[in-house]
Amino acid sequence: MMHLIKTDFKKITYLSGYRSFLIATFLLSILFGITFLFTIDITQGKKLTELSSIEVLDITLLGIDVTAIMLIIFTANLISKEFTTGAIHTSLAITPLRRKYFMSKILFIAILSFLVSITLTCFIFAINQFVLSIYNLDRLPLFEQTLFIKLIGIIIMPIFYSLLSAAGAFYMKSASGGITYALGVMFLPALIKMFPAHFSDVTLSIFPEKSLHMFSEININSISSSLIYAILILVLWMVISCSLGIRKFKKSNF
Repeated sequence: MMHLIKTDFKKITYLSGYRSFLIATFLLSILFGITFLFTIDITQGKKLTELSSIEVLDITLLGIDVTAIMLIIFTANLISKEFTTGAIHTSLAITPLRRKYFMSKILFIAILSFLVSITLTCFIFAINQFVLSIYNLDRLPLFEQTLFIKLIGIIIMPIFYSLLSAAGAFYMKSASGGITYALGVMFLPALIKMFPAHFSDVTLSIFPEKSLHMFSEININSISSSLIYAILILVLWMVISCSLGIRKFKKSNF
């Protein structure tokens, strides 16, 4: 399995298309985060100096949403090319165990997404601290418990949605299938919120968006119960998605 993961990392290293996409992911995430921050007077009618330090951070970290979307697209295309180019035949000839092949891709995507997500989160956080110092606002303590948990939630989000994209791409054997599935799970809660509260509140509780937001809304007094619930929902989504993906993959003829 480690050999398969190393092979995928070599693809990222040597193929310019993959490298260019990841570089674009970094640049766009940082650009959008900074743009959201310095256009706050237009979008919300507030001056940056009127915001609290944590509000400034929340706005800057919106750039990670771009990271999640870009990784969804990247992952779906990476998986689908295995099918469209016929590379899947060579891979399965070398590694006939389809479960092993599937898990190697999932682990590769998880590791890559983690590296991209944590790098960008740290970089954007550093930019945020720099902006706070320029405007003479209180800088945020990195090792404060609730802030640390918030940053963990931010890092998890791109990883989670990229893995959903991978599972969807395996199930549909296409990039469009993976992208549609992951983006659907990401944006469907916005549609559900338009329904009456008695329906939307119950429905949203089982969607990953609310669980991911729990990391940013959590407080020390409710940390145990809220965090366990959020992790459980995310794990269930991941287990079900991957189970469906590997089941369909094992039944496919190549």
